[in-house]
Amino acid sequence: MTTKQKSINGNDDILAAAAKTLVDTLGFSDTRMIDLEGERCLLAVLDNHPAILVYSPGSSEVITAADEEFAQQLGAVVLDGPADYVWATKTGKPGDGYFYCWLPGRECQVSGVPPAAEFKGAGRPHQAQRAKGDPTRFKELQREFDELHERIYAAREPIDGSNDLTAQLCKCIFLKMHLERNRDFRVPPGDKLFEEVFEPAYIRNAKGLAVEEIKRAFDTAKALPEYRFKDDKGHDFQIFDTRDFIKFNQPETYARIAEMLNRHQLTNPDETGLEDDILGRAFDVMLRAKFESKGGMGIYLTPQQVRDAMVQMAFYDILKEDPGTITRRDPVTDDLAFRVGDPCCGSGGFLVTAMREVRKYVDRLVGLSDKQRHDLLSEIYWRGFEGSDNSPNMVLLARINLALHGDPKSRVYEAKNSLTEDYYVPESFDLILTNPPFKKGGIKQEEQPELIATFCSDVMNRRPSMSGAGLALGAKPDSNGNWTPVKSVDPAVLFIDRCLQLLKPGGRLLIVVPDGILCNSGDRYVREYIMGRKDESTGQFVGGKAIVRAVVSLPQVTFRLSGAGAKTSFLYLQKKRAGDEQGPVFMAVASEVGFDVKQNKEVLTGVNDLVKIVEAYKVGPAPDR
Repeated sequence: MTTKQKSINGNDDILAAAAKTLVDTLGFSDTRMIDLEGERCLLAVLDNHPAILVYSPGSSEVITAADEEFAQQLGAVVLDGPADYVWATKTGKPGDGYFYCWLPGRECQVSGVPPAAEFKGAGRPHQAQRAKGDPTRFKELQREFDELHERIYAAREPIDGSNDLTAQLCKCIFLKMHLERNRDFRVPPGDKLFEEVFEPAYIRNAKGLAVEEIKRAFDTAKALPEYRFKDDKGHDFQIFDTRDFIKFNQPETYARIAEMLNRHQLTNPDETGLEDDILGRAFDVMLRAKFESKGGMGIYLTPQQVRDAMVQMAFYDILKEDPGTITRRDPVTDDLAFRVGDPCCGSGGFLVTAMREVRKYVDRLVGLSDKQRHDLLSEIYWRGFEGSDNSPNMVLLARINLALHGDPKSRVYEAKNSLTEDYYVPESFDLILTNPPFKKGGIKQEEQPELIATFCSDVMNRRPSMSGAGLALGAKPDSNGNWTPVKSVDPAVLFIDRCLQLLKPGGRLLIVVPDGILCNSGDRYVREYIMGRKDESTGQFVGGKAIVRAVVSLPQVTFRLSGAGAKTSFLYLQKKRAGDEQGPVFMAVASEVGFDVKQNKEVLTGVNDLVKIVEAYKVGPAPDR
């Protein structure tokens, strides 16, 4: 092992401990200290190829989401790389830290790195093309987002907490993106070029006048026809409510925002040396770090650890069963047919996580030029990703989140009730990923009779007819087996029914549900509606609308920060096609999901059972002996 006299980040002791782990525990004989993008790192080399890139962040006591992203970027750009694995560690001890696999077709978080003998025994797949992206730009961009957020927060603007601040910042990002697409955009009534207004020097000099001009520019842009779009059934949607406005009042706030945003091209980030995925990742990390689960918007986000597990399981099966699904075109319209949805999308986390999996797939396609790859990815995003939420602020965050990940035309819209509004076409989605609202006491028939009636529409002759586009879980069987309208029902039950209605035959649903649906005797009818009844003589399930592929139990802490007390799991279903039969169900229990909640704050632990659970799912059941 070779070392330099001078440490760049002060973590040589940790890297030395990691080197000892690699040599003594994992059997690597060639480890080297290297300087990569201004960071001191450790590299384990095998057969003249970078096998493991080790990075030790020095900014905090734990490895943060930003540290994880930065470590991935370093592994992606190492010379002769990407490295097969990335290891971000605070101790260098075996099994400690964050691990990521860069092997082609397997890019995801993993539970650890294999010993050198397993590299040699299994053989390495073909070397991946050197990944794009500059990790130093990601790190700087992340710092810029964090610093901007903190400075605005300290300015005592008239905002309601961190979430509201982020929503107002998103409106400014929207304006900057509009300006990039429309350089001749002018501010009424004087028709001054907005490009001249949205400059720090002008804002600081004109003060209150500049603030008013920026607010008028937002009022003008939000009402333009280009920010209205139609759903599958022709309904018009507008991104912003006509009464919406930017709440910031201080010229210095706008000057700082303009300084940061004007350093980058948001709609064509490659023009300023970025890629949309780096830009989007930095925004996503900032959003996760600053989001307040209580207060503000009164909405909570599904933890990234849970989203990653759900998305990876789904795409593993999609690509294993039929990789061409993602790029297949409709034979009649020639439009791309692959569709991913979330009817309760919040800030778009599930959609963004799924977009990254699609990006990995498109990046591996051979025979495409960079332009063809970019155009294909843009078309998949635009036609294939759709979400809705009942909070206007969350719709805004989701649209900006998707836009910064490469989908400026993102189809995300406000829906007062995703259970009943008819903007989605039944049997049109390949994949739905969602975390629907739960409600103590449920939805009561006496309070919402029309909603319950809608979810009884597929009950014929007192039995569900089980049609693919039907809804029946607004009813349940009585003691005689006759299905009649329920007195009350958890909305999560109705969302299962609704999502199955929206899926194509063979489509997949991964949904967070309260555990009661899975185990309470009173909800047995829901389980039988989903997977049918077991014929004791044959052992086969008869009837049912779906195959249950997996059930993963989540620890109580998962949604504790939001104040949600229900124990939850995520359920993985596949809508039945002709001939599909229920097989073994993958079941797992996660005791740790990477964080704990102490004194009403999220504390990272680094222990995430979901990573090993996903690995076990991919391996599949052990063969019978």
